[in-house]
Amino acid sequence: MEHSKKGRARRKNPSDPNVEGVRRATIMKRVHMARKRGERIPVTFDDKGQPEGKHGDELMSWIGVLAREHVPIWIQDWRSRDLDQVKDIIWKETVTSFTVDGSFRTACIKSCGEAARNFRHDLYKTFVEGFLKEESVWTRPQKVIDNYPNIEEEDWVKFVQYRTSSQFQQLSDRGSEIRTNNEYSSRGGRDGYRKLDQENFKKTGKYVKRDCLWLEQQMGLDGELKDAACQKASELVMEFNTQESQGTFESVGTSDVLSHALSRPEHKGRVRGQSKFVKPSQYFNLNRSSSKDLEVQSMRREIEELKALVRGLCASKDVAPSVDPNNVPTVDQHNSVKASCSAQGKQHGDSDPPTMAVDSQECKLYIIDEVQGGQVHVAFGRAWLESLPTETVHGIPLGEGNVRVSINVPKLKKAPLPIPTYEATTVEDAINGFVAWPKTLVELDTSMNKASRGPSHVADPESGKKNAKESLEKKPSTLGQSSMRQGNQIEVPISYTIMTFEMPVFLSYEDIYEFINLQEISANCILVYMRYLEELCRINGQADKFAFVSPTLISPGPIGLEDYGRRRN
Repeated sequence: MEHSKKGRARRKNPSDPNVEGVRRATIMKRVHMARKRGERIPVTFDDKGQPEGKHGDELMSWIGVLAREHVPIWIQDWRSRDLDQVKDIIWKETVTSFTVDGSFRTACIKSCGEAARNFRHDLYKTFVEGFLKEESVWTRPQKVIDNYPNIEEEDWVKFVQYRTSSQFQQLSDRGSEIRTNNEYSSRGGRDGYRKLDQENFKKTGKYVKRDCLWLEQQMGLDGELKDAACQKASELVMEFNTQESQGTFESVGTSDVLSHALSRPEHKGRVRGQSKFVKPSQYFNLNRSSSKDLEVQSMRREIEELKALVRGLCASKDVAPSVDPNNVPTVDQHNSVKASCSAQGKQHGDSDPPTMAVDSQECKLYIIDEVQGGQVHVAFGRAWLESLPTETVHGIPLGEGNVRVSINVPKLKKAPLPIPTYEATTVEDAINGFVAWPKTLVELDTSMNKASRGPSHVADPESGKKNAKESLEKKPSTLGQSSMRQGNQIEVPISYTIMTFEMPVFLSYEDIYEFINLQEISANCILVYMRYLEELCRINGQADKFAFVSPTLISPGPIGLEDYGRRRN
């Protein structure tokens, strides 16, 4: 037996020893014998949830056998609900043969889908691709009949029809293009990250960091990195690891050494540099804290939120807090989106001022509309315009062209952040907290308060406490009445897609009052809310999925359905 570069065990061709043969299909005799005796093979899992040892390897091979025996070769999408019965059979066959619990079902079905896809690919490459011009391609080859008797003639015809269709060709071309643009080529073989990770654990007694595991997976059999992109990534990994050991770089959640070295955000639902069995919540240690640790973390988050609230209130009133929030003991690791920044408290005896920029000003925050172009106003907040590129938010440097902002009043809560973090991806997630924002998307609001000096501004402490208390005690109804007087109106433009013609809607004092006090609202309030929903759908690229129609256009009366049809025409 010899191992190819892909790590597959292949047998020599008996007729020509210099020609490699094809890896034979696994039949799993040991599993079948155990089933006949009414026994199940015990499987153990490591701390990451990966099947381990000899029995773990047998489990993965067994899933491949089930994929060949039960998954039709003509399917187009493994996620289809039409295949739920097939998936149930596969899971039942798995739990009948191995001791696994229900938590493994998702990984089992996913692995089976991958194995079935690879099997269909091998069938096409071996028996179809080189025989497309021959009539015999539509008939099952004898080798398929001998080795895979579960494949019927009808299944084979459907398989060839789909694989030779223009629909599949488009998918294949798109996949080839993606593969061509991939900078990094994995060379670890069919064992993948799971076996590599477990082998390293046996040698060292601990799990290797994912950046080291990722680099090892890119190496050839000689232990060298072949691609220039991989070599550059290796240099960056070493550089960030050095910075981390020196304390100048901090890994927080998915923002760690590997993500910075590759300059790519982490994919949701999976962990780069780890096997498919490892979930983000497992690897990034988000759900392993003891009850005491969770309580301490909760208290620390509350402290940070209170500090952010005090800063925001004092900044909006242009006063300084009576107690400098920065002198409160800081949390060792800023894991919360609330008030997480690089400002360090001033210790007793220190004479140097904080390195964090303290100038801030009221502003409007925008994002780029990737669908229709242009900028969209998503929130009001404060911006620290003198923020340094080395200043950090959630342990990540701001970088060139970005500033630190705090979001006070959201306009579009579900709008995505231009620079998301692991915990905050939308405007709603970052309310009353600090995030990084491109400076070009920050518009200073000169009509609002002047720039404040934050904690370093000297003012009357008692006045600051009084103003903060008054702001906290104000109810929404009081705020609404104080910001709008009777007789005043707010003009809100309504788009063509709702009214079939451009027109403004005017919200009166009474409209605002009824809305704030949870009374029956007017049609104008409904129109404004529909305008908000329409804009939200447009920002999220869902404008073609939803339609909004004014209630006045479909209500009985002179402006009803008939008139609506005339206007549309």
